[in-house]
Amino acid sequence: MSVSVDDFRALRDAIGAMPADVSSDAHGIQAPSLDELYAPQTHAAALDPAASIVQGARGAGKSFWAGALGDVNVRKAAAIAYPRLGLERLDVRFGFTGLGGPDGVDKDKLDACVRPEAQVSEARDFWWATILRATELAANRSPKSLVELTKVAKDLEQRERMISVCDSALGDRQSTLLVIYDALDTVASSWSRRQILTQGLLEVVWSMRAWRNVRPKLFLRPDQLEDEGLRFVELPKQRTGAVQLTWNGSDLYGLLFARLALGPAAEPFGRLLASRELSSATREEILAHTWRLTYDESSQRRLMGALAGDFMADGPFGHKKGRTYDWPLAHLSDAFDEVTPRSFLGLVIGAAKHGAAPSNRVINPEGIKHGLRQASKTRVDQLDQEFPWIKGMLAPLAGQLLPKQEAEIFEVWKRADTVKQAVLDAKEYGYLPPFPEPSRAGERDCYVAMERIGVMFRRKDGRLDMPDLFRVAAKLLKKGGTAPS
Repeated sequence: MSVSVDDFRALRDAIGAMPADVSSDAHGIQAPSLDELYAPQTHAAALDPAASIVQGARGAGKSFWAGALGDVNVRKAAAIAYPRLGLERLDVRFGFTGLGGPDGVDKDKLDACVRPEAQVSEARDFWWATILRATELAANRSPKSLVELTKVAKDLEQRERMISVCDSALGDRQSTLLVIYDALDTVASSWSRRQILTQGLLEVVWSMRAWRNVRPKLFLRPDQLEDEGLRFVELPKQRTGAVQLTWNGSDLYGLLFARLALGPAAEPFGRLLASRELSSATREEILAHTWRLTYDESSQRRLMGALAGDFMADGPFGHKKGRTYDWPLAHLSDAFDEVTPRSFLGLVIGAAKHGAAPSNRVINPEGIKHGLRQASKTRVDQLDQEFPWIKGMLAPLAGQLLPKQEAEIFEVWKRADTVKQAVLDAKEYGYLPPFPEPSRAGERDCYVAMERIGVMFRRKDGRLDMPDLFRVAAKLLKKGGTAPS
């Protein structure tokens, strides 16, 4: 079947019209919808109710899955993708989401229950209270306020009795109560308080192993779980048992192709598929992973060749510039070699909006490079929302040629008085500073802070480097690399 110029342009328009920001909240106006659901096979372990701790970088889908599990209709659809997890037998409640309202628990509610000078024991009482609140909701009772439940939680016998009654009732009806905790990076604006609250929660999660049918599930950033300030004897076991929420290349391309198959350009996409001897699919087939384009890399490569050409340059030596399938994955990874859906879709969307539309494909290599610039800018902007100090550390490095010896990087930060400015800004605007001990921080701590979140890394020869995902937006240079705009 032939594909017309109009078909290519319709697909280009459809990609360009995709929402660039696919961020989600566990509930509220940005809660996940059925139309947004894509369920990679690799995420099955993260969705398993038995997995208490799920780690994922910003943009990996922590809040999406927290919200998907909390929505009955989306959860039923996810059960098609993961039939062995028993998702249809879950009763899901939120223990913390960073959002207020009737369904959520946020920092304000936490602060009303846990004093500023509180220690781990008081933090534990609060987290136990969120479990008790969930058990009351699961029993269709209007729970007491969290302040009152925190007082109840101090009574060990009463607390355990309430949970055990709920656990027994759930067992009778072969159901599981899943208590979800998301946006846990928002619990505090100081390192000491965050450590106390995080440790208290992890201790409660460990104790919850005593009940079979009431299960907590934490969606955590890796740097929060790996915080060296945490002091809990069972912490190594929790870290080892944590599930990583990551996306591989076939997951990301499967997401893109699923959006096209189910989107407004489904008909021209079907003709493009037929031209490469590939078939389209229904939503159910995509969720059930029976569509080849959700898992088969060779089929995905053939289709990417139809969309963008096989190589990042034309001519007999074009293969030396890399394949269009591999190039986005290599240039969008952070220092942990992870690529998020936000960055990947951002690159493809940027490519579809760049320059004149080609007549025989949807996007071209120059568009893909432009898409990297757009994805890089978006990624740094999003990172700034989570770590408001990041741009202050990146700005002095603009124009530097990477990789570079650490002493040269540290000297740049020293001349810009970066450490002092980061500490002052964190104090003035009330956010978590980049340094656990601000009064003792130096330029090396700037690198440690950026390494901790995957923005910088050390090469084997000792020089410091930065992934293209951040380097391009930060206007740092690299021989042979994509130049900043």
